[in-house]
Amino acid sequence: MKRKALIWGGLTVVLAIATFVILQLAGNQEESQAVSQASSTTQQDQSGNGFVNILDVREDDWTKGNPDADIVVIKYSDFQCPSCLFQAAMDQKVTEELSDEVLFVYRHFPLPSHQYARLAAKYAEAAGNQGKFWEMHDLIFTNQRQWSGGRAASAFQQLAQSLDIDMEQLKNDVTDPEIAKHIDAEYQQGDNLGVTGVPSIFINGQKMPFSGSIDQYRNQILSF
Repeated sequence: MKRKALIWGGLTVVLAIATFVILQLAGNQEESQAVSQASSTTQQDQSGNGFVNILDVREDDWTKGNPDADIVVIKYSDFQCPSCLFQAAMDQKVTEELSDEVLFVYRHFPLPSHQYARLAAKYAEAAGNQGKFWEMHDLIFTNQRQWSGGRAASAFQQLAQSLDIDMEQLKNDVTDPEIAKHIDAEYQQGDNLGVTGVPSIFINGQKMPFSGSIDQYRNQILSF
C-alpha cells in the first residue's frame, strides 16, 4: 500500500513537471510568434529614430479619402497585374462611396515576373511629382493591355502627355535614383510583411483575403 502511494505520488510529481514544461514551451512559442509578427511589421527608421511600423501611414504615401478616418486600407499593388486592375476598379468605386469614412493608401509591389511593372511605377511616381499621381495611376491601369505587350515607355509618355504635365521634368524624374529607391523600399516593406502576391490588402493592419466582388470588399472594410 505504501509502495502504491509512492508510485502514485511519483506520477503526480512527473505529471506536474510535464505540465509545467509544456506550459512553458507553449508560452515561449507564443512569445516567439508574437516577436516574429512584430518584427515583420516594423523596420529601422532610415533617419535613425528607432523602429517604425510599416503599416503606419507615412508622409510619402499616396492616399485618398479621409486622413482622420478610423479605417485605413493599405494596398500593395503592381500596375501590370490583371488582378490589380480588377482591384483598382473596385477601389475607385468604393473610394467614391466611403471617402469620408476610410483612408486608402497605395504602395508599390512590382513583381519581378512583370517586365514593365517597375517602369510603370516610376512613371506614376514621376507624374506624382507634378501632382498627378492618381491621374497617371488610373491611366496606366485603364490602358494595361496596350502597354503590357511592349513599347511601354512610349505608351507611358503618351499617357502623361494627355495629363498636360511638363514632359521634360517627367523624363528626368523617371530616371531619378530617389524614385527607384522609394519603389524598392516599398517592395522590401511588403516583402517584410509577407506579401508574395498582389494585390495585397491590409485593413487596420490586418491582412485580408482577395475580394471577388465589390460587395465583399465593401463589407470587409465596413466590418472594421
